[in-house]
Parts: sequence; C-alpha cells; structure tokens
Amino acid sequence: MTTQLSNFNGLADTYDLFLFDLWGVVHNGKEPFLNTLACLKDLKDQGKSAFLLSNSPRLAQPTADRLTQMGIPADYYQGVHTSGTDCHKALRDRPDEFYKSLGEKLFHIGPGTYTPIFDTLDYVSVPILDQVDFVLISGTVDWVETLEEYDPLLNAALARNLPMVCANADKQAIHGNDRVLCAGLLAEMYAEGGGTVRIHGKPNPIMYERAHDLAQQQLGKTIKKDKILMIGDSLATDIKGANAYGIDSLMVLTGVHGAALLPHWNQKDTFQSHLSALTTTYQTTPTYVVAQL
Repeated sequence: MTTQLSNFNGLADTYDLFLFDLWGVVHNGKEPFLNTLACLKDLKDQGKSAFLLSNSPRLAQPTADRLTQMGIPADYYQGVHTSGTDCHKALRDRPDEFYKSLGEKLFHIGPGTYTPIFDTLDYVSVPILDQVDFVLISGTVDWVETLEEYDPLLNAALARNLPMVCANADKQAIHGNDRVLCAGLLAEMYAEGGGTVRIHGKPNPIMYERAHDLAQQQLGKTIKKDKILMIGDSLATDIKGANAYGIDSLMVLTGVHGAALLPHWNQKDTFQSHLSALTTTYQTTPTYVVAQL
C-alpha cells in the first residue's frame, strides 16, 4: 500500500538522487510552486542531487532557460533530460528501421517554440500535408483547443498512411488552473485510428535510464536504483515509468490527480480507497503520496 506522507521531510535521508517532473510538480506552466522551490533548496543544502525529468518537447537547455525565466534558480538542480531531447536524438541518429524509413519532409503539429526538435537537422518543415513524408507532433498550437479541432488533420494523415513521431507522451497537464490536452493524447488517437506512431517520453523506462546515466556521468559516481526517487504528479507517466524502471516514487497532488484525491486527504481510509481505484485504473502504484512538497 502507498504510504501517505504529511510532508517531504525524512525522504532526503533515504535517497541520493531525486528526479523531479516539471509540470504539476515544480511549476504549473505559469509559475513555480513555492513549496517545491523550498524542497529543492533544502536538498541542495543537504548535498543531495536533483535532476529534472520531463515530457517537455523543449530541448534540455531551452527547458533550463525557461525555468530561469520563471524564477527557478539553475543551481537548485544538476541536470535536465526531456522527451524533446530524446526525440531530437532519435531524429538525428535514426537508430532503428522506423526512423531510417522516414523521409526528410515533415508536417509539424505544435507551436513554433518547439521547432528546435528538428530545425537544426536534415529535415524540411512543409505546411501542406499532401507533400510530406511524416507527421511530427510536439503539442497543441493553443492551450484552449479541443480534440475535435484536430480530427480533420489526423484523418487526412491517416488516409495517407503517414507515420507519426510524438515528442511529448503526456496526454494532459495542468496549465495555471486549467486542465489542457497534450500531444500524447492526439498520438494515442492516431494510433487507435490505425496509424503508426513512435512516442517519446515517460513512462518509457529509457527516459529514466538516460536521466540515471546523465546523473552518474555529471556526478562522477555510481548511484544504485534503490537510492533514486522519482517525484511526479501523474500515475500514467511519472509513476508508471518509475515502476517500470524499478525505482521508488513519490506522487504529489499539485498536478493532474489533485482534484480527485485532495478532497479526501484528511480521511485516511477514504483517501486510500480513492487512490486504490486510480492505481487499479492506471495499473501502477506510487511508493509514497504527499499533498505538496
């Protein structure tokens, strides 16, 4: 059973490496959570290592730059790995038959902010679907868009049997106070329609392995899995991926599951019942849960 914690205190003594999700944990898409900033500072002061592991379509450095703009000090963490970085690497290296078979002309679904995934590589972004070799989806163009607005585009791509690359596995996120759809949901719809899709990001355990490797390289030491804690808000991505990689996890309720669970926080049995229903739905279980960091 998941251990319900009143606060983060004590976990710093148990683990050596802390992997933080971004959206719903470090910030809400607009501003940082002050309690999380205090937690990161405390870890730094205790000599512990924090790395950021995100399904952001941004590359690692632009992600760090964006965090600095939001008021999150760069010295509060030691490194960043994102799904955008993972996608960029796959497009660059063409590591398997799926990527080797892709042509050079792509149709990009997403805001211009995310074009660094491909715009320094040997690809050409073409705005006409009939003239491209594959679809790259990094996100929705506007936060307020609905799934139905993408049906004509997805159906046209399916009719041409175009493969799709998705740079963000998240299906939903909290942006400010709003729940918004993400690229992963559109990619899932495309796959359900019969399309061929390659999705980058958590819960794929390769994301955790690469963050683990990055941490060991930058810190210059070996870190055992039982000394790593993943801190995330999503059962579908953060927690499921941690389970798959074989590391402990802490679910915080400042993100996607807060509305469902926080009303029951002070009634332990009721809370555990609602949490159990969610973990059954998502087929994954966090080691710990806390209302906020």
